Amino acid sequence: MILKRLLGEIMEEMGFVTRAQLERALRRQRGMYGKDPLPENLSRTQLVAEARQSADSTPLLGQILRDMGFVTDKQLEEALKLQDRSIEIYRSLDSEKLGRAIEIGSLINSTLNLGEVLSIIMKNVRRVIHAVGSTLMLLDDETGELVFSVPTGPKAEGLTDMRLPRDKGIAGWVAQHALPALVPDVSKDPRFYPEVDRRSGLTTKTVLCVPLKARGRLIGVLEVINKVDGTPFNEEDALLLSIFSSQAALAIENARLYSELKDQLEKQRMAEEGKRKLEAELRQAQKMEAIGTLAGGIAHDFNNILSAIYGYTQLALIQVEGQEGAKTKLNEVLKASDRAKELVKQILTFSRQTEQELKPLNVTTVVKEVLKFLRASLPTSVEIRQDIRINSGLVLSDPTQIHQVLMNLCTNAVQAMKEEKGVLEVNIEEVELDIEDVAGQPDLVPGPYIKLSVKDTGHGIDPANMERIFDPYFTTKKKGEGTGLGLSVVMGIVKSHHGMIRVESKPGKGSAFDIFLPKIQNAVPVETEEKTLLPVGNECILMVDDEEVLAKMGQEMLEHLGYRVVVRTSSIEALEAFRANPERFDLVLTDRIMPQMTGFNLAAELREIRPDIPIILCTGFSDTNVMKSIKAMGINEVIMKPVLLDDLARTIREVLDANNQGRSGDSISVARDHKKTPTSFQTSKAISAQNIDSNP
Repeated sequence: MILKRLLGEIMEEMGFVTRAQLERALRRQRGMYGKDPLPENLSRTQLVAEARQSADSTPLLGQILRDMGFVTDKQLEEALKLQDRSIEIYRSLDSEKLGRAIEIGSLINSTLNLGEVLSIIMKNVRRVIHAVGSTLMLLDDETGELVFSVPTGPKAEGLTDMRLPRDKGIAGWVAQHALPALVPDVSKDPRFYPEVDRRSGLTTKTVLCVPLKARGRLIGVLEVINKVDGTPFNEEDALLLSIFSSQAALAIENARLYSELKDQLEKQRMAEEGKRKLEAELRQAQKMEAIGTLAGGIAHDFNNILSAIYGYTQLALIQVEGQEGAKTKLNEVLKASDRAKELVKQILTFSRQTEQELKPLNVTTVVKEVLKFLRASLPTSVEIRQDIRINSGLVLSDPTQIHQVLMNLCTNAVQAMKEEKGVLEVNIEEVELDIEDVAGQPDLVPGPYIKLSVKDTGHGIDPANMERIFDPYFTTKKKGEGTGLGLSVVMGIVKSHHGMIRVESKPGKGSAFDIFLPKIQNAVPVETEEKTLLPVGNECILMVDDEEVLAKMGQEMLEHLGYRVVVRTSSIEALEAFRANPERFDLVLTDRIMPQMTGFNLAAELREIRPDIPIILCTGFSDTNVMKSIKAMGINEVIMKPVLLDDLARTIREVLDANNQGRSGDSISVARDHKKTPTSFQTSKAISAQNIDSNP
């Protein structure tokens, strides 16, 4: 392989031709070889004759260079003599040395790992040349510098990662000219760069340096320093190192290409994996959107049914004052209704049709409540263990959602242990998460967190199912035992609280779910408001609801509060009644979603007739867009369904009082010359919020 390139490189090294001239001559030679193509069908005799004629008639490279005027006969003769000398050296090489160089070359090409390739090269180069020290410098394509990548020999560690400018030192000259350099005595060579000796502490006497070229491109240089026997490097050493370096360069380039291809394939694999993940997330989002739309519709209808149960129970409690048996039973109905109300709220939150109401919460309180409930329903084979620290800190949370998270996790844990004895363990502690802990969680920041752990000793989770346990409707339970929404809801709630959840599980060893919620500082838990007498009045209210049951219930509630009520179950009829006598009414209480005309549209029409009319909207939704629309419509206040009597009483009174304070006496019509409005019932008909356990 070295003989095929000697003449051209020798003439370039001697300065007889430039690289451009050499390339032009080579192109002409290739053109001559392909000028007269052989016929497709030739006999053996003709084929041999044509081949001989071609060999005799095709000019050699030196002849072409001379004919093109690039070299003289004398220069060509000198170059050919030097070529003959190189061939003689090659032929005179000790067969053992040549065999060792070829053997090591084969060893170098036995691996595609770049690190292994470089290690093999540097372990064996000194064996071939018998040098004291050696170094392989790779070219940095961006800066053009040579980097001492793998120096070997005495005190070589001082040279590791040293950078040599391409125009500095003997190695820099070799890299710049892509030609070998044999320097018997560096003290007589101005190219020598003493900084290398200063860094290594070694005294360089003789140097042999050859370029590393692969596919016609310089990739670095290979340099050996000082011979073991103290003699200078000679032409035989240079030829051996050239043979060795040509194989080393090819091995380095192959390993580098393999590494780049491997990296490219890995990036492609990761991109495809990321694409699949995004597609899966998109499908998940679409699925959740569909589920949310369905859930929102169901929740709205259920809310109307629940409103009737809730409202009439509150009215019944007022009427059974003194009948403790009936009152107790009705309060239980109210408690169940309250839980149902929170469930509807969760469904609406899940479907993103309502805003979460986050408040400072001591998680300990919720955990104790859940465990108290569970103890009464757990089989005797399940033991509950707890490590709950009272002063574990506060989180900004929705108590009902944390209750739901804990109930779902504990229920799953109990079901995993139902066939044998087991332990359910619930722990709460304060932890500090650092950057590594929150890595891969873009919504999390380092800091203090409350860690809620639920562990069981059940059958564990199959590793094949681990990635799917939070998918909606995924379940391994028997038909009728689960919906597959439990853990999906848990994940949604935890994320909405800017927290994270970690799962560890081994088949047959149980599972552990750790939930981390951000701890808040300098806050106090929200306490239950003290119940007081309900504010009442005697103004005239126009109530609008397309559900007849809710309309009648609302009328009774308002009349019990002392108000005069006009009820309409059609928004069109309500508008006609208001248009007929707008000054008759002091306030309008309307549902939001109704056929023919929505509460928003009705409010707009009413304001066109009488801009100062106070309007309260009843709705089961409280998302941001709805609230913006309410403000734009000029609606005074919103009451959430199902309506609590004390909320209704206070909201109406506040809106009416605020409206009266904002009006001058002259603007009040005679039609509204009502009696003085009382602030509460002072008679036997007084309504106390304490009679109604509206916040069980």
